[in-house]
Amino acid sequence: MEEQEINAVVMAAEKVDIVRCGPESGLKRWAHLSLCVLDAVFSINAHYSGVVNVCRRYADHAGLEQRLYPRGTDHPGGEEPLSRFVQCATDMNALAAVLNNRGRTSPRGGILKAEAAADYARILVDHGVNLHVDVEKLLADDHHLAKVEKALAQVPGHGAYGVRLSYLWMLAGDDAGIKPDRMVLNWLAHVLKRPMGVPEARNLLTAAAQIMGCTPWELDHAIWLYQRGKGK
Repeated sequence: MEEQEINAVVMAAEKVDIVRCGPESGLKRWAHLSLCVLDAVFSINAHYSGVVNVCRRYADHAGLEQRLYPRGTDHPGGEEPLSRFVQCATDMNALAAVLNNRGRTSPRGGILKAEAAADYARILVDHGVNLHVDVEKLLADDHHLAKVEKALAQVPGHGAYGVRLSYLWMLAGDDAGIKPDRMVLNWLAHVLKRPMGVPEARNLLTAAAQIMGCTPWELDHAIWLYQRGKGK
């Protein structure tokens, strides 16, 4: 990774003014772990509008009121324990009906994404992760985190670079996390005028964010929003 390319990413991001940091960024987080899990699992190889619909349908079914809150602010409270989502997922046909989505983790031999989300939730609950505050504790415990990530990686749809897992931690509060999906990779490829892979994108965005004084999450998400607005 060359300094020249890092600077090119920084200049491109600043030129289009795509990054604003902290509460002023206007970015929001899901207020419930169940919605973080659904977003992380259903967003892989899918249009995000469909992912939002899945989260909305579950939130309506579960009676979740405050679903989002501004990043950089305290959690509003009133969080649904993830164990409640696990209970809802005991009947997979019923859950799939609630979500109204029978998408699969892979077009060839994949399981229902609803089933993958349920597996994710069960693993987290089994490891004592039931609320956002539990995620904070988990991310601070490398030994426990390694065990949880190993278990989550066994759920079909993990992918070669663990993008789904990294995205889950981002959604749940990890500002150092990055989900370099197709739109982010395309933006970097356009800026640097060469193909871009996931591992290199992570390194570039982390380095660029440090220079810009924002978190990797903020830069990654801002690029994604910018590309989405352009319809790419």
